[in-house]
Amino acid sequence: MQEINDWRARIGVLSPITNFITFSEWYQVLPEGITVWEALMGLTETTPESLVEMRKKALAEAIKLSYGLMDIILYGCTSGSFIGGPGYDEEIIKEIEGAVSIPTTTTTTCVLTAFADLEVKRIALIGPYLREIFDAEVQFFKYHGIETAYVKAMEYRYVRDISLLREKPYVYYRMAKEAYRSSKNIDAIFITCMASPAIKIISPLEQEAGVPVLSSNSDSLYGVLKKLGIKGPIENYGKVFKLL
Repeated sequence: MQEINDWRARIGVLSPITNFITFSEWYQVLPEGITVWEALMGLTETTPESLVEMRKKALAEAIKLSYGLMDIILYGCTSGSFIGGPGYDEEIIKEIEGAVSIPTTTTTTCVLTAFADLEVKRIALIGPYLREIFDAEVQFFKYHGIETAYVKAMEYRYVRDISLLREKPYVYYRMAKEAYRSSKNIDAIFITCMASPAIKIISPLEQEAGVPVLSSNSDSLYGVLKKLGIKGPIENYGKVFKLL
């Protein structure tokens, strides 16, 4: 029987659906001794109503993860952790921590942490959501002092359609390049949604654009490792990891 190499930490992820992107990207860069475990919340549509409804399943799934003695739990959904407006991510954290007594964070919380640590105040924003989801994200960031200079929404409603993009990082690369060309004086490019593949394009984009390139997955890992107090090295996943 193969030994599970988790002597350093176990990360539990509450995912809307089975997230091949997160696991694929993280296991390419994770420091030794860390494993990632997943529980599913069953999202089918990325509408405001569906994202709010999904949260109702989080506690039961967090409890299941807690049986595996996780060191931290991540509510691994960007839109699902900002859709309720400012403070919504903090509500989710409080609710889960109160139920399972395990340190918890959300993707949106981790994104804000990365923005703050990099002193990001003005971003170009791209991703697969419906425009109304992006409107909520822009307002959420605005509340936290982040200006969105550019937005490109793919307008995908169904999770299955977003998932089909997992093998097409070039789509995001081209969108990010256009975002940079169309924006002035931005501090970073942010590729939103945990289903957005970015690991192959972050380093080339940072070299070409000259600004940090962040994704929901890279920021989530950064925020989780920072909360755990785990240092790198993490290579080829963005400038933000030099701050660990």
